[in-house]
Amino acid sequence: MQEPSRGRDIGLTMAGELFDEVRSALARFSSATRLYALEIGEKTGQTSGETAGDDSAAFGDALLVEAFLADDIVQGVGARDVIAVSTSAFIDLPSLLGQPASLQVSLADGTRASFAGEISEFAQLGSEGGLARYRMRISHWIWRLAHVRNSRVWQDTSVTDIVDAVFGAHAPAARWRWSDEAMPFMDAAPPRSYCCQYRETDLAFVERLLAEEGLAWRFEQGEDGPSMVLFADSTSTSGVPDDPSGAGTGVRFHGAHAREQSDTVQALAAMRSVGASSSTTLSYDYKAKKAVAATSPSWLSNGAKLPPLESFDTPGQYAHADGSQAQRWADLQMQAREARSQLWRGRSTVRTLCAGTRLTVTGAPLQRLGEAAGYTILRVVSVGVNNLPSKATEALAELFGPIPELLHDVLHEVARDLPPDFDLAIEQARKAGYANCFEAVASDVIWRPVLAGSDGRAHPKPTAFGAQTAIVVGPDGADSPSGAEELYCDALGRVRIRYHWQDSGDATCWVRVAQRLAGGGIGSQFLPRIGQEVVVQFIENDIDRPIVVGAVYNGQGEGGIAPTPGGEPATGNDGATLFQPAHDHGISAQGNLAGGNSPVWHGASADNAGHRNATAQWGVRTKEFGGAGYNQLLFDDTDAQGRVQLRTTSAASELNLGHLIHSADNYRGSLRGQGAELRTDAYGAVRGGAGLLVSSYKVAHGAASRDPAGDNAAGIALLKQAVKLGETFSQAAVTHETVGLASHLGAAKASSSVLDENAAPLQAMLTSVSGMVAADSFDAAQGDAAAKNISPGDGKLPHVADAVVAISAKAGLAVAAGQAVQLSNGETVNLMSGQDAQFVTGGQMRVHSGQAIGVLAGAVKAGEGDAGLQVIAAKDAVDVQAQADVLNVHARDDVKVVSANAHVDWAAAKRISLSTADGANITIEGGNITVQCPGKIAVHAGKKSFVAAASQDYMMPVLPSTKNTWTELHAEYDDAWATPWPLSDLQFDVAGTVISKTATVNRLK
Repeated sequence: MQEPSRGRDIGLTMAGELFDEVRSALARFSSATRLYALEIGEKTGQTSGETAGDDSAAFGDALLVEAFLADDIVQGVGARDVIAVSTSAFIDLPSLLGQPASLQVSLADGTRASFAGEISEFAQLGSEGGLARYRMRISHWIWRLAHVRNSRVWQDTSVTDIVDAVFGAHAPAARWRWSDEAMPFMDAAPPRSYCCQYRETDLAFVERLLAEEGLAWRFEQGEDGPSMVLFADSTSTSGVPDDPSGAGTGVRFHGAHAREQSDTVQALAAMRSVGASSSTTLSYDYKAKKAVAATSPSWLSNGAKLPPLESFDTPGQYAHADGSQAQRWADLQMQAREARSQLWRGRSTVRTLCAGTRLTVTGAPLQRLGEAAGYTILRVVSVGVNNLPSKATEALAELFGPIPELLHDVLHEVARDLPPDFDLAIEQARKAGYANCFEAVASDVIWRPVLAGSDGRAHPKPTAFGAQTAIVVGPDGADSPSGAEELYCDALGRVRIRYHWQDSGDATCWVRVAQRLAGGGIGSQFLPRIGQEVVVQFIENDIDRPIVVGAVYNGQGEGGIAPTPGGEPATGNDGATLFQPAHDHGISAQGNLAGGNSPVWHGASADNAGHRNATAQWGVRTKEFGGAGYNQLLFDDTDAQGRVQLRTTSAASELNLGHLIHSADNYRGSLRGQGAELRTDAYGAVRGGAGLLVSSYKVAHGAASRDPAGDNAAGIALLKQAVKLGETFSQAAVTHETVGLASHLGAAKASSSVLDENAAPLQAMLTSVSGMVAADSFDAAQGDAAAKNISPGDGKLPHVADAVVAISAKAGLAVAAGQAVQLSNGETVNLMSGQDAQFVTGGQMRVHSGQAIGVLAGAVKAGEGDAGLQVIAAKDAVDVQAQADVLNVHARDDVKVVSANAHVDWAAAKRISLSTADGANITIEGGNITVQCPGKIAVHAGKKSFVAAASQDYMMPVLPSTKNTWTELHAEYDDAWATPWPLSDLQFDVAGTVISKTATVNRLK
């Protein structure tokens, strides 16, 4: 039981001895003899966003550098890990994070170089007694950008302004400048019309932008600390200055020994690889409707010896504004590939060597082969081991582990791709205190950055998988319309949107809107309006190429149920109460409580409390600008009650098909009918340029059988009856010596009509509606229609041969008008009835004809009561005139002229003659009456008187004629009673017009 305790005592004794040995050795080791020293705090000269107090400066004095590892790279964050020991094991590590720090490196000439930055990591690697070993990482301020992630948009902004804006958010810690040649180089690059940082760190975003434009950065040490320099041309001294150690004279190519008076380059190797012999880029510009492409051939002196290897890249749509921009892009990519195909690797002890400087090597063996002596340093991986006393080094190795193994562990954290001969550098550093491995290109080769992990692609961007939603905004970024200004788009139908993650009111660029159909003169058009939430996807998953693919509803509907904690019922939102007030002409529960855009049709339930709508209605509705009017196409898929409605609120015009009901938005109301309804409060017109058929006869139209659209068999049968009826009655009219039917005989010409010059109107109409056309060829069908083919057969379809309107009514046709019904045409009008026809008017009835009027009755048989033709005036007179010729009245039997209550006047301007078939005649002519007969004259009277001669005048009617210019009214007055002439009391009228003695009236025609 005594041995373990004794072992611990021995271990503590040894640790104490080592601790004392280290302290004793370090006490004799002054700053003047150290290769490396560490400074922490503001005295480093670096301005920081935080103020370091006296404690941090004390920590710098209390930390002794054992070794360090550094990885310095152009267009990289870089890091410098310092391993230090301290006699304090209780340093407050969090208080040092972010503090300025610098590693002081002693140079060959006795001066010191400072590599400053800020502490980004601090760790304690172990402690023993009061002694501890620490590791800290000194980084440039750019490391902060790797911890800041943003999503934002820039519009019409240059890359330099975007980078300045990103860096400006990290001031005052961030210090940067643009080299002299960078700005002229960027003048050739157009501003970014749309540039999006999406879920990227600020560091990744800046790296991507600079790589796309061929820009890089390096860090330089100044009086105020490290500053970033952004450059474009690595061959210029403004972009890449000379390394301080070799400025003017260069650095020798020589071995490294402790007795050397200056730093040297020990190894230099040329790395050559075969790359692409040309770089081609191609993008499509949808506005110009053309591809924009450019090719950049290899500029290497031995490029002609390479096989023809083309790197073809498509950086996405509308990536290049024109051919010059595409050429610039291709040249940048070719320069990047060429530089990486002619790299140099080396190893040196140049302690001032930094990435982004120019190193001139003298005495190198390869110079005899014509290789350049100047090199642009791209990367430096360096290691340093402080010149501590050997006893202290051995004691620290015993306490905390040897430095070489620790350096290997740290190395994999600092540098990712280690140089192949870095073990030699570590061994050299253990002997001489410092060594590095570097990577470079010849100083006359332009170097362009390529993002790590991009596989050489020119456009490694964050991918935006899936879709996002955004709000459509107006010209001022507002997401609500102003009055009737609900739509904001450009000539290409593009809209402006704002993502939900944007931190400002700025909109994005003009975004195209995908259509379900688009083409030359064809397509559908959907333009989202201001305030709508739209679905956005990205072409090739490129965040800079958004496209609107649809829209979604948002907000909380008035009839919806808001979520509540624990499932408690919501108050003040009783669905039944909200839905029930809806009726045939009024809506309810259609508002939006959240101020969004609620759907017009939404399923609730099939009862009254749910608008009688079980999610059966859907369709398309638009809305007028600044008003409540709309247009809609509605589909209702309710079981056994399907309907379609095409409607506009303008003049309440709509077409309803199927199950006709009242509806009020989402509410399905009461039944209105079945079938089809076309209605409007304004004017309506139905036109068919090749003909029109309106029929109430049903035809087969089912899945098993469908009759042709032009099927009018019933109407054709009725028209055949009409043709036969016209033929029969026209023949009867001719037989009875009255006017034949022009529709049967021909109107202007016998057996001719307007429709067909070889057929009368009725027959021509029958031929036109009986047309049959070919079903297998449109051209053949047109030929059949022109030829008026009526022959049925296989492969034939019914179709009118002329542009006629055919109306066929199975049960009856009713035409009613509140005012007048007009029938007018240029040839004939036929009104035919197989049985009775009545013409009844409440006022006057006028029948006019330009030629003859034929009235035939009893053509088949007498009418009711043996009546033939009856002309009866229930009131007033019956006036029958033959104004231009003879009036003939014929009867097979008796002619009866009877006055029931007055007299019968027979008057003639010249002669009245009464005759019989046997020769008897009474003639009244002039002032004479002549009686003639072949037999006797019998006069029977109770009294016979023969008095003196007398005469009586009779007012003869004046018939209208083109020769009449005036009418004379003549009257005689018998003044046997000595009464005065009542001229002032007499009135005359002509054709209903009251006239005076000298009045002028319109001529009667």
